[in-house]
Amino acid sequence: MTTARRKDAARNDLRILGAAREIFIELGPDAPVSVIAERAGIGIASLYRRYPTKEDLMRELLLRTIEETGAQARRALAADDAWVGFRDFVLACVAAGVSGAPREAKSFLITEEILDASRTARQEVQRLVDRAQVEGGLRPDVNAHDIVLLLTELRVQRRAEGVSTAGMRRRLVGIVLDGLRAENASELSDAPATWSRLRLLWRRFSG
Repeated sequence: MTTARRKDAARNDLRILGAAREIFIELGPDAPVSVIAERAGIGIASLYRRYPTKEDLMRELLLRTIEETGAQARRALAADDAWVGFRDFVLACVAAGVSGAPREAKSFLITEEILDASRTARQEVQRLVDRAQVEGGLRPDVNAHDIVLLLTELRVQRRAEGVSTAGMRRRLVGIVLDGLRAENASELSDAPATWSRLRLLWRRFSG
């Protein structure tokens, strides 16, 4: 493959994954692949050449979103103020529709590659959490798994009958961030999740 063709293929891949992310958020994992191809502006045959099955597409999209979560956390660590960095991380992830959890696990088998990527992303998020807790802005009884699960729930808000839910999602994010402030913390009834427990649940859920 020539350099020009590789660049064209890479651009198509980005369009496909971007469209798939939008469509799955709007319509859920049962959305037809044809709608994704139409949103991406490519032929269905081109999509299938890159992703022979819908499961292949969903698996790659999940891997990319997990990796992006880790990248967003690393960027947020550069903020001068730890709480501002944490807040901006949450806002960026929600805006991009990403998290470090395999929400669509019921649709395909979770691979070791995905699990490894998710664990790495959570380690980055934990660094961000630790920093915000040390500086006193973030409540002390949450961990990276709590934050990732919250991001996962926030990113699946869908459009209803063609009406954008962006405003509602922003409101929910504001409520969540207020609840995460140390000054507003009340005692939680259960212990936070652990990686070993979540890994086992995902394996059972997708198997």
